[in-house]
Amino acid sequence: MRKFAVPLAIGLSLSISSVPVLAKSTIGGIVFLNTYVDDSTDNLTLANAGNSRLRIKWSNEDSVSMYYEFAIKGGGNSVRHAYGKWDFSETGQILAGVTSTPFAPLNPSVAMVNNSGNGYGNVNPGRPSQIRYTYKFLNRNGALAFALIDPNAGGEVAGGTGIRKSSLPRLDVGMAYRTFNWQIFPSLYVHKQSFSDGYDSLISSAFALGFKTARGPFTLSGEIGSGKNWGNTKMSVSGSTNSTAGAQAVALYAGTSKSKDVDNMGYWLDVGYRFTGGETKGSVHFIYGSMSSEAGAGVDSESSMLGISVPIDLPYIARGFRIRPELFTFTDKDNVANTDRDRTIAGVQLQFTF
Repeated sequence: MRKFAVPLAIGLSLSISSVPVLAKSTIGGIVFLNTYVDDSTDNLTLANAGNSRLRIKWSNEDSVSMYYEFAIKGGGNSVRHAYGKWDFSETGQILAGVTSTPFAPLNPSVAMVNNSGNGYGNVNPGRPSQIRYTYKFLNRNGALAFALIDPNAGGEVAGGTGIRKSSLPRLDVGMAYRTFNWQIFPSLYVHKQSFSDGYDSLISSAFALGFKTARGPFTLSGEIGSGKNWGNTKMSVSGSTNSTAGAQAVALYAGTSKSKDVDNMGYWLDVGYRFTGGETKGSVHFIYGSMSSEAGAGVDSESSMLGISVPIDLPYIARGFRIRPELFTFTDKDNVANTDRDRTIAGVQLQFTF
């Protein structure tokens, strides 16, 4: 089996080729086993991770390709990616299906619990259904993408009974650009929702900026996002106590209500060091992240993460095998539920990639 890389979350290819190739297909997969102790329960977890996966790719000589990725887990499988794309010119690409969007494409190196830091600083919007156009820059320094997103994911007005009416798609726009020793990823999204039963329409929106760089063995990456009403659309806030991430219902008088916007922010920073041993090759990642939702009048919540992740490969004696020790503390503060909780996990993830 031939290993092939999963496309970057932003889906913006930085390599351009106009040379025709013959039709081909590849198949591969990844198996993860998480082994860790959780101090909040004093229990040992030894389980297949929910992101273990089977991957299939097919392409033909007309620059048309298809990609499927299925999560293999107990209790039923699920689709992680399922899309087709056509590179119709040297600079143009059309994609349709289920995959990551151009908004907030980067992820910190968090593997076992709260994977990718979702809900604890990572503002990634998941993998909704979409139609996307990508323009690739001729100088190979980046690309720009526009995506129309399924508008029906996400919650309704918190504390209300209004029925959502989403007649327009969400718009996600993102760019990847390389300059000197830096890669930068500015992006944004906007989505308007209307409601029945007297609720005002509301806007969910965000702007994010990510970056990556490296010098010698040191690496640095991070991303920050700010916006409003993230709980009313597809976002990664559900992994934490950010139950107030969506617009809140405010009663005016009998029979009518309006929605109150909620301000959201998330960010993370990943400082890494790459190393090579006699039979090993890996990196050490020190990570901090935070996410908050503020509605005013004490209706707010905050979550954060702090920890270390050390993926170690054995490329000379066991290619495709990875060991990843991790130690993380996740903190949740919710003024609505009046909770303040710390959760520390320590363990090792085993990974087999083909």
